[in-house]
Amino acid sequence: MSLREQRLHYFHANATAIGGYIERPFKRDIPVQSPTALSPSGGADDASKTNFEFEKIMSARLTRTRVEGHYAGSYPTTRAFAVVEELNVLDRIRVDEMVAYISSRHPGEEPDVPIIDLGRTVINGLRVGDSMLRVHLDLDRLTIDKNKNFPKKPHLFDKSVWARAHKKKFAPEKGVLQCSLVEEIEVIRGKRPDIDGHIITIPDVGRMHLAELLVSGNSYELIMMRLELGCPVVGSTSASATKVNGVGYP
Repeated sequence: MSLREQRLHYFHANATAIGGYIERPFKRDIPVQSPTALSPSGGADDASKTNFEFEKIMSARLTRTRVEGHYAGSYPTTRAFAVVEELNVLDRIRVDEMVAYISSRHPGEEPDVPIIDLGRTVINGLRVGDSMLRVHLDLDRLTIDKNKNFPKKPHLFDKSVWARAHKKKFAPEKGVLQCSLVEEIEVIRGKRPDIDGHIITIPDVGRMHLAELLVSGNSYELIMMRLELGCPVVGSTSASATKVNGVGYP
């Protein structure tokens, strides 16, 4: 029998590839695709599905997720990713590949602030109507120490993190930092759509939010695409979403 003598760590992670709901022209939930969740004791879970289609509103060739929680030496390490390939929404939005990836490595001691790695996150082959777009992401948004030392204070309370988040006003008392990993949306071909930062407004479809990151306390959540559908289809849906928020206990 082997009993760990170091600090106890409770693992937590979940991932979903697609989900949401439709309010009009009918009321119906969009079935969650490839959901996974991690045991507090760690381990791993994965799920995948091919050829998803929902009422000619959304389709995807492949959805895949995985969550992992293990000790890398003495460091509790959690990984979560969600993949969607060949996404099609209302024949107006297409994406070849979207990957949401979060890895957290905890020091195993106070203040127990993890190193966060977003390094495998990507959006490839985004098309809106006839326009081809390239999405440039800042995958170092939560990098505090480039020497990879553990942070001394939570990301939510670090002014440098807020400053890189498109210069948001430092306001940790709100309890959450809501920002995006998008640095630039470049038009490769076609007419430039209505782009405002990480949000694209699409006539007769709605608003598309890309690579949203939410940081609160011990929690880190990444949503690669969130759609507010307006007209004629009304509803809300997201694709490639992950969340980790493990915590240590003395």
